[in-house]
Amino acid sequence: MTLTGRLIIVRVYLITIKRPVLRLERRVETMFVQQKLFSQWQLPGEDPGKVIIGFDTEYQSNTRNQIPIGGELIEVNQRRLEDIISIQLSFNYCNRSPTLYFIKRDSTDDVFRFSDVMKLLKKYLRHIGSYDEVKKLRKFTLEFWTFWGGVDLSVFKDYEKILTENARKKDKASKIVAIHSNTVFTSQPLKLLVRDKNRNIVKLTKNDHLVIRDMTKLAPGKLNLAGLGKLIGVPKIDTEKWDAQDGHTKGFYKSHMTKLWQNRRSEFVDYALEDVVVTALYGTFILNFQQTLTKDGFGDFKPLQLKPSLGSIVGTIIGCENEQPADWIVDEVIKLLSQLNQRSDNDEDFESFLMTICKPKITNVKGKVERNYHFDELLAEPTPEHLREWLTDHLDFDKIRKGYAFPRTDISNDSSHKHLVHDMTNKVDAPLNRMFDDAVKAYSGGYNLVQWTGVLPADGEKRDWDLSSAYSEAGHLIPDIAPGLGAVKFREFHNLAANQFSRIVKATGKMNGPYTVGVGIFDIEYPKNYKGFVITPKNVDDGPRYFRKIQEVYLSYTDAYTAWVCGAKVFTHRITFVKQAKIQPGTLNGVSREGHIQDIFQKRREQYTHGSPEDQMNKNVVNQCYGVTAEGIKEKTSPDYNNGRPYYVPFSRITNPLKAMQFTAITRLHIITLQRAIWLVDSSTIFLNNVTDGCLTWTKKPLDIDDIMNVMDQITLKENRWYHDMVHQFFDGKYVKRKDGTTDETANLRTRLTFSRDNSLKAMVGLTKITPQEVFENYLDLNRPTINVVNHQITGITAMRHEKKFQHLQTSWDQPTDLFFAYDMAQVPTKYHHNGKYVFWETRPFDSEDEFNRIWQTGRDLLKYGVWYLSSYAPFFARAFNELQKGYRPTKFWKVVKKDRHGNSYYHRGTEVYRNWVFYVARNNLEVQKSYQIIEQKFIEEGWPYLRGPEERDIPQLQSFRATIRRIQKKHIKVLPNYILLHEVNLI
Repeated sequence: MTLTGRLIIVRVYLITIKRPVLRLERRVETMFVQQKLFSQWQLPGEDPGKVIIGFDTEYQSNTRNQIPIGGELIEVNQRRLEDIISIQLSFNYCNRSPTLYFIKRDSTDDVFRFSDVMKLLKKYLRHIGSYDEVKKLRKFTLEFWTFWGGVDLSVFKDYEKILTENARKKDKASKIVAIHSNTVFTSQPLKLLVRDKNRNIVKLTKNDHLVIRDMTKLAPGKLNLAGLGKLIGVPKIDTEKWDAQDGHTKGFYKSHMTKLWQNRRSEFVDYALEDVVVTALYGTFILNFQQTLTKDGFGDFKPLQLKPSLGSIVGTIIGCENEQPADWIVDEVIKLLSQLNQRSDNDEDFESFLMTICKPKITNVKGKVERNYHFDELLAEPTPEHLREWLTDHLDFDKIRKGYAFPRTDISNDSSHKHLVHDMTNKVDAPLNRMFDDAVKAYSGGYNLVQWTGVLPADGEKRDWDLSSAYSEAGHLIPDIAPGLGAVKFREFHNLAANQFSRIVKATGKMNGPYTVGVGIFDIEYPKNYKGFVITPKNVDDGPRYFRKIQEVYLSYTDAYTAWVCGAKVFTHRITFVKQAKIQPGTLNGVSREGHIQDIFQKRREQYTHGSPEDQMNKNVVNQCYGVTAEGIKEKTSPDYNNGRPYYVPFSRITNPLKAMQFTAITRLHIITLQRAIWLVDSSTIFLNNVTDGCLTWTKKPLDIDDIMNVMDQITLKENRWYHDMVHQFFDGKYVKRKDGTTDETANLRTRLTFSRDNSLKAMVGLTKITPQEVFENYLDLNRPTINVVNHQITGITAMRHEKKFQHLQTSWDQPTDLFFAYDMAQVPTKYHHNGKYVFWETRPFDSEDEFNRIWQTGRDLLKYGVWYLSSYAPFFARAFNELQKGYRPTKFWKVVKKDRHGNSYYHRGTEVYRNWVFYVARNNLEVQKSYQIIEQKFIEEGWPYLRGPEERDIPQLQSFRATIRRIQKKHIKVLPNYILLHEVNLI
């Protein structure tokens, strides 16, 4: 796409005032402004009270500095306001001659202020003849569209005052939401008070407001700006061709933007304006998508009001669907009213019950909030038809489906809530029963771990398998629920012995079988000889962990059922089943609103070209139905922009932990079904790793996908008609997808680090710009334990405001880190096999949470020594892990907690080697004098100092060495020498 229109060059004269001693002196400077008509930019509607502004900047950071980061002095680039080369804007007021503007400042010009935007906006409004019209308005909104807006908004000298509404105090929470460092948007409009450098107010009306929308949160699949441009047909301008034409190295102009301006002014302008074009056109595409949703009845998206994120768009869709009446819910309410009628004839009792589940009309009369529940419309003795009609009209189906309600923040003074943003306390305000809290505790994310780790030989096939549309299938199997109406009146299942769990299975068979929504507390114990995925999660520390034996764990019924199917003993302390619709297998009858939405939007995808913007948006709705139900459940915090205090990431208006836990629990059940099917096809299959919706297998002969699907069909037809009929009715009978595979040597080192020598398998989180083959040839084949990864860091807009070291400047630096080619201790390594000079390991699940707490961190620390994947180290790792399991504790890991003063190796290496050698000699009853001579010679060869406290000294004398050994042997100290370290320095 090319930009058309007449090029106009205008000079804007700005007066600066210098204030030397005794007299005033004025100097006239110029900024160059270029404008282009942007006729392609047509908004889907008009709003006389709003102008849309696309915004971007170009800069070159020239200031080098050293600041302390992570305990070290790091050399950084700091972007001063003087480093800003240009700003680019696009203005669109009611589709009247939308225009692009490029403003270039010279090094002698004043830095940019927000008043420059306001003045240019006035110029645009005068140019289109709308200035006088706007000036008469009571309120006017400037809606800024950016991409990673924190980087661009901070180019103005007065940006902090603008973003904090010129607040003098930092005690109030901000209307700015800043996440992922520089993704910035407003939770509600900011009142604008803009002054120029002479402190003159620059305004359009008496009540100007600012709204910010960041395309980063509206981009599907985390696309960058170039990716968005490609998506909507605006390819990124390639500056590298100019590098070649002008005799520069590749990437020169991207890192030397001032040179690009000097050498190619016209091209610089086109390059700079392109990002604004992409931002404006993509934002308009989202507006059109929202408008289409409104027309199709999926929410009341207000015209020309861009939602802040794709998640909020999906949330609006689900919120709208959750408000849809359901006959089965009305039937359940009538049953409850009938039961209440048998116990009471007091009208107030009926009103108290209905007030919790009905939606009132709220009015504000003379400052007093009044809620009208329309009870006056009910007859004293309503007929069944009239009662049903009244309930259908006035029940709060959204609240009933969630089981809780938020307060109306526009009429609440609750200080624990940010205005119009929920929820800073990470608790709902009115949960109608304990199921909400139980479900929050039971919810866990995906299942990701490696079970066979190391470098596997070029023998047999390693193949990646995925469940077909895992989360969409799960949504089709979650029933419509009504936690707001309480629990199902099953026979009470409390303190039920493990051999009685089948009673619960039999009872749920009358409802939704394995997909019956319930939550409880269980003890789980897998058989000792169980070889399959131990897939029952328990939330420990930073995430779900998987143990063979778990006590008093909160689980969904589906997860407990999955463990039972795997042969585990399941003791039930208590379980509660939520009121729910009954799914009619093979149909959407009784299915959750999320399942309906996923089905509808999957069909909408089929109407568009694969990969088109429309396809991507509809795909996003399908995929995010799970994510938005889980929003805010985990206690993640984010600092407030204004005051810097940490707040919990808020719940969305459709957060539903009961549904969120079901989405992940169902995928775990289906993974087990896939594993069972593969073993029935080939019982010798080795499962190398497992992720949330798939697994990696290793077989002597390739597995046939048709064989796997036929066996899954047989299993589900016999045991799980819900899954069987759903897959055949809605997913063309496809249970699984066959993905990449290889017969070549494969490194399967830890979670999300799996790659093959022939580049066929490539899951390398943390590694970019390098192929698997290169990792093999340049690292593994050379016995290197780590790879140095350089991550480019940039300060977020909140850190710029609150951390003094950043001096309110955008700061960027390269942060080198060592990525270890070692296991992550997702399970316990037990047995190794040789593959030439390489080795690969079998692992087992942690036996219990106690074993996990005792071994996990220590094991991770041990794996930072030596070379995990080499055969020569395997016996020493094996001995260390064996003794860890027996209760031995290692000495201090100096390598883990200390860094070398020069950055080459850790500083206390000699001291650590000495201490571990002492324990090794004591444990193995070696001859003391000969052992001392060995360590003394090693210190001489390496030039190691010995640290005693903060002082460097010579190695202890033989007498001290002998005395230490005697104390260890006398006290029978159960200490594990670091065998890996001692082998690394060739002592053993």
